[in-house]
Amino acid sequence: MRLICCTAALLALATAPALATNDIPKRKPGLWEHAMQMDQLPGYTHRAQVCVGENLDDLARHEAAGRCDKTHVVRVDDRVLIESVCQAEGSKVTTKGSFSGDFASRYAGQLTSTFQPPLNGMASTRMRMEAKWLGPCRPGQKVGDVILPDMPQGMGGIDLNKMMQNLPKIPGR
Repeated sequence: MRLICCTAALLALATAPALATNDIPKRKPGLWEHAMQMDQLPGYTHRAQVCVGENLDDLARHEAAGRCDKTHVVRVDDRVLIESVCQAEGSKVTTKGSFSGDFASRYAGQLTSTFQPPLNGMASTRMRMEAKWLGPCRPGQKVGDVILPDMPQGMGGIDLNKMMQNLPKIPGR
């Protein structure tokens, strides 16, 4: 469940720069760490490290193309507002978020998602996220690669991209 919700959040965030106009800040290329906390998991922080490049926007648009019916991003004063409607695990996920920061070294915000029908018994969730630039991407890491360094014992350093590529195709999805 944590993985699905966090993946949905990352998808919403990844598509934001893809649809952004010139007044929306662009993240600095390199390795970004996203620290996410969900209301349903008090005291737990999920971390994901994403390799961002100059052309990440195109990759994000391609990834979201088949899963998101709507993605809207707009800048209002010092905040970036995001709204998306995507599909995940047979559920329609509607996400709204608000972020602020310089986007060159850090940004923070909050996402609220609703699931119709409920996803694994969850009808809605709220997630707070802080992102910071760590430096250049790791050796061998490609733009768009996502690493989950905080997985439970024995699972650290999971490469989310490889894991998703190796999943069997589900008929009808």
